[in-house]
Amino acid sequence: MDAGSPKSVIRSCREVHLLEDEEAVLALEMVNARNLTVHTYNEEVAIKIHKNLSRYNNLLHQWVELMNGKVME
Repeated sequence: MDAGSPKSVIRSCREVHLLEDEEAVLALEMVNARNLTVHTYNEEVAIKIHKNLSRYNNLLHQWVELMNGKVME
């Protein structure tokens, strides 16, 4: 797998079925949110991102578990 950016890694993970379509969409949303936090100091944006942190955390834990399972195979 040759991926040079976070978004290309997410797309590649979807292609090899590490992520379902909905999970890939959430992962791409997470990358966009991360980029917003770096480039803006808007309180509304920060509140919106904060509300989604538990969803992002759950996705990341699930993703790591799936990758660990693939490595073990």
